[in-house]
Amino acid sequence: MNTLAARPTIKDVARAANVSQSTVSYILNKARAFERISEQTKQRVWMVADQLGYRLNPIGRALQRGYTSEVTLLIVTWNLATSHAATAMAISRAAARRDFAVTVHVADDDKSAEAFVRRGNFHNGAGLLVLWDSPAFRESTVLALAAQGVPVIDLLPDSPEGISVVTADREDAGYRSTAHLIKLGHKAIGMIGDRVTRPKTTLRKLAGYRRALEEAGLIYTEKYVQNVTEFGFEGGRIGIRLLLDRHPEVSGIFCINDAIALGAMDAAADLGRRCPQDLSVVGFGDSPEGRHWRPNLTTIALSSARVAASAMELLAENRTEVLFQPRKVLIPEDIIVRQSTAAAAAPEI
Repeated sequence: MNTLAARPTIKDVARAANVSQSTVSYILNKARAFERISEQTKQRVWMVADQLGYRLNPIGRALQRGYTSEVTLLIVTWNLATSHAATAMAISRAAARRDFAVTVHVADDDKSAEAFVRRGNFHNGAGLLVLWDSPAFRESTVLALAAQGVPVIDLLPDSPEGISVVTADREDAGYRSTAHLIKLGHKAIGMIGDRVTRPKTTLRKLAGYRRALEEAGLIYTEKYVQNVTEFGFEGGRIGIRLLLDRHPEVSGIFCINDAIALGAMDAAADLGRRCPQDLSVVGFGDSPEGRHWRPNLTTIALSSARVAASAMELLAENRTEVLFQPRKVLIPEDIIVRQSTAAAAAPEI
């Protein structure tokens, strides 16, 4: 049986030459950063590329961006697809207004996402939108695609260099949420999040949480930050039990999403902590469940429509540009104050 050898990629060249994928692309494409790279590195990359038999895609290089209307939205894990369903729908609507056709692909995990990217033909499309909150994203072939000129837009924060970002300002969200609790008189303020499997979004919110505490003269301490890897409601139930068991003095909580916040409220009630009399809780995302929960959840609005419109605007503008220029668009969100937060109880004398 005849088998075709796998075509070497930029990632293969980068690994063999011990340089980054973007460096390989700058050298082979003679991009603007070409002159800043040492001659020794250039020679090594050219030699490795020749040894591996790597060849640039002439079709991909020759095509002007925007010739087709195909936009691909890649979402990695079904949990993320569930929590960002509103974003996916908003992207479909915004794309239709600009005559783009959207294909949504949900990958089960990092491995299947990488396989999808490797077998896809994105050079002829209008762009690739990505919702991938995992450390594996930084090692994925998506970076090589961006280096080759494919318009890639990350819909989550802290994307690698060379990739555009269009997303809600999650650091500002963490700041506003925590500042709201501080204004209500809370001093022992906790946070429940997932820094292990969802680091991109959680670490941005954590940065805002920390900044608000420090600006208010409150000491940031890791003991009030509870990490959970369980998704959603169950994560909140587990997280609040662990946190309050160690630190019952906590009177305010900021959670990385509404589902965790609702789970925390539910478990806190089982522990005899009434919300908001004994525990104020803030979520993120303005979910329908949070609006109808009792008490109604104080949260940060997530304007999926604005994120989607800005992403489509970038792709539309790219049709008039020879090379896609990465940009960073952070969209500030508003805090929606409802019934789950209240003034801190006066200390007992």
